[in-house]
Amino acid sequence: MEITSTNILMVFLIIWSIIYIINTKKQKLEKKSDNGENEYETSQMGLKIYYGLFGILRTSAGLKIIDKVGKYKFWRKLSLWLIPICMIISILTLYMFINSTINLFSGTVSKETSKPIIFLFGNLIPWIPGIVALIIGITLHELAHGIVARAYNLKIKSTGLLLGLGIPLGAFVELSDEFKDTNNKIRGAVASAGPIANVIIFVIAIFAMPFAMNMDSPITISNVAEDYPAQGVLLKGDVIYSINDHKINSLTSFQNAVKDIKPNEKIKITILRNNKLITINSITTSTDGLIGINAEASAGISFILQTLYWTSMLNLMLGFFNLLPALPLDGFHIWNALPELIRDLRKDNKLLNKISMITEYLINERSLTSISLMVWGLIFISMAYSFM
Repeated sequence: MEITSTNILMVFLIIWSIIYIINTKKQKLEKKSDNGENEYETSQMGLKIYYGLFGILRTSAGLKIIDKVGKYKFWRKLSLWLIPICMIISILTLYMFINSTINLFSGTVSKETSKPIIFLFGNLIPWIPGIVALIIGITLHELAHGIVARAYNLKIKSTGLLLGLGIPLGAFVELSDEFKDTNNKIRGAVASAGPIANVIIFVIAIFAMPFAMNMDSPITISNVAEDYPAQGVLLKGDVIYSINDHKINSLTSFQNAVKDIKPNEKIKITILRNNKLITINSITTSTDGLIGINAEASAGISFILQTLYWTSMLNLMLGFFNLLPALPLDGFHIWNALPELIRDLRKDNKLLNKISMITEYLINERSLTSISLMVWGLIFISMAYSFM
């Protein structure tokens, strides 16, 4: 049976329905009634279901690892250096966000770009690679917050999973109330760790893609375009063995073989069809240098490449989005930390104190709250407009 997005959703929906029924019966047995909002609570640790759709599974898993990694104090210095870096990226992100919103309403940007990302799954974003990418991004984002928080001796209540209709959307690290009470600089340092983790994942995934493309794999013709030289000569399902005597055993070798092919050039292509090698010398490229085929690697290599690609793209978007200066996003705490960070660069320095005061006059919780309202207002208006 072919695995489709619908099949995957149905499996998750059935599993989630079973979990929901069991969880509801458990509440009744424990004589814990709901609060009138269809919200079920098991305990501080355990599964909580919200509105029958979303779930938060709190555990103590991973707390010891976070403690061990976070005990090194160099995380403090590193996270403080990340604040100005994140600030620069945040300003650029805010500019791009406002500019794209203007372009959306002027008609120069497609409405599809403003739809919530979940609506792109199954259409633009393949389900499994997309979910894997989100899990990696959200999990490491939250793990980075937890490690830096422990470096500052902030307690962590729990770790856990975020679920939507039973689909794992990522992991989280729940900080204690100490985080709210600590100074702005420490909150900014903890906040900066998450988006930078996403940027690092983006870079790693981008650099890993060429290695995946160079992995050995049969290259199979997936489509033959009409009115092109390959039509009637090559068939869907043919495995490309060589092009102009260059053996094809990976996507990289395929790209290298075709990149120098010129318009109106006669090419020699050897294919594997029905377990027989067939050499064809009768194909001449079109005026644009094409023969009209699409080719793909094996299912395993294609899955790896899709996962790496969407891991890079979704992590870049996740990191940049979280740097917007709007509560509850990380950017809010990063911007709010800037005046204190400047003041503490050098104690009792009149110039830095003056700059800090001016910065604090411009960047404070009141101004950032106004920016938050503007950002979320534009986001919701843009999303609503994208469905019109």
